[in-house]
Amino acid sequence: MKMNFSKYLTKDTVLVLNGENKFEVLDELITVASIQSKVDRDIIFRAAWKREKMMTTGVGFGLALPHVRLNSIPDPVIVVGVTKEPITDYESHDDEPVRVLVFIVAPDRNQQEYLQLLGSVSRKLRHSEVIQEIIDSVSSPSKILKTLKRCDDDSAE
Repeated sequence: MKMNFSKYLTKDTVLVLNGENKFEVLDELITVASIQSKVDRDIIFRAAWKREKMMTTGVGFGLALPHVRLNSIPDPVIVVGVTKEPITDYESHDDEPVRVLVFIVAPDRNQQEYLQLLGSVSRKLRHSEVIQEIIDSVSSPSKILKTLKRCDDDSAE
């Protein structure tokens, strides 16, 4: 059975990001992830930036997949953010600005589930039309959530 990341999304975890650079948008995502996971914000902040310093999570085509694993949470928390303006300092693999970020905070105990979660995001968001639809809906988090849920329905196997 393939994992669908959108099952972890709610109206509270799909955001329009106001940040204008990589630090600001990640900071917004970290804050919401901390609230949703009930994990101290500083723990998530340090883990996210440690991961980011190892290698950028900007995968290309306007998408970034920042992700961390922690011992202290029972279930994954996923926060999706869409930026109002392109984030040009994200250092994406294709050197293009980032507009859509999917931040995953997952339990450290299950490597397979973690990899399935990352795979689910990349399967659903590898199509430029889907990314563009999400960007075009930047003023409506509910519309973004609907698009992400529909993507899972369309590609469920």
